[in-house]
Amino acid sequence: MPVRLPIETERLTLRAFVPEDREAMAAIHADPEVMRFIDTRGEDPATWVDAYVAHQARHGWGVWAIEERATGELIGEAGLSLLDGRGPQLELGWLLRRDRWGRGLATEAARACLAAAFDELGAREVVAVVDVGNDASLAVARKSGFVETGQRRRGARRQHVLRARRARA
Repeated sequence: MPVRLPIETERLTLRAFVPEDREAMAAIHADPEVMRFIDTRGEDPATWVDAYVAHQARHGWGVWAIEERATGELIGEAGLSLLDGRGPQLELGWLLRRDRWGRGLATEAARACLAAAFDELGAREVVAVVDVGNDASLAVARKSGFVETGQRRRGARRQHVLRARRARA
C-alpha cells in the first residue's frame, strides 16, 4: 500500500524525491559533519536520490525529501527503508542540513514518518539504529517514541537499536 504524499507537518513537507533534487542533496551529503555518523557502506551518496526515486516508484514508500515550508528549501531526507537493506523490519532514518540542526525539525520529520509507517503501511514496529556517540540522533529517536532495546556492532561501529511499537487500539 502506498503512503499518501506529501506529508505536511507544522513546519515541513515530506515529499517524494525527484531527479532534480540531486544537486541540493549532493551539497548536504558533501558536508562531512552531516555524514559523520552515516554508514555509506561503500556507496556513493550521489546515487541515493536515484535509488530513492526508484524505490518510491516500485513500493509506494521510502525515504522522502524534507522541505521547509517557510522557505520551500530542500533541507534533508527522512523516511523508511528495510533494516540493513534486507528487512523484514522497517527502519526509520533522517538526515538534515547542518544549518537546520537543533530546531526540532528532525524530530518533527521522524514523527511524521513513524505515523505513516503505522497508519498507512500498517507496521506494528519500526526500528531506528543510531551510532554510539550520535547523541543528537539518539535524542531525536527517543523524542519520537523509540525505546532502546539493545546495542549491536556493524563493522567497526557500535550502534543503539531502538524500537517504536504501534499503540494498540
